[in-house]
Amino acid sequence: MTTQGPSRGTVLLRALGAAGLIGLVRAVSAGPPPRPKPAAPEADPRHARRRDLLTYGVGYVLALLLTCAAFAIVTWRWAAGATALGLVFGLALVQAVVHFRCFLHIDLKRSARDDLQLILFSTLIIALMVGGTLVVLFNLRMRMM
Repeated sequence: MTTQGPSRGTVLLRALGAAGLIGLVRAVSAGPPPRPKPAAPEADPRHARRRDLLTYGVGYVLALLLTCAAFAIVTWRWAAGATALGLVFGLALVQAVVHFRCFLHIDLKRSARDDLQLILFSTLIIALMVGGTLVVLFNLRMRMM
């Protein structure tokens, strides 16, 4: 009896997930590069615009790759039921962090902590509302059976 190793798709997904996680940790922990003192008044707005466009471009590419990875997992059935669901959920969480960092410019610096706390509190309230609704619906379902 021979044992087969993981398929190429599984190895590829693991490598993509690890690379994405490493890149995400570096992007969130590093934050934007420090702003140098402008030599001329005209130089700073151009540099800030270029940095913003670069951040938007990187965010767009990361969001596109994460979306394509989730689509590929489901379309080509690289993973079975619960595993695919977990992978897609994980990719969705990573994509949410990418959106917060690249498009909403929310990171872990002190100046943005108020915004981050507001978003986390809103997420908690929404999770409680959705969770409570699901508990009520499943309770009603069990009573009907």
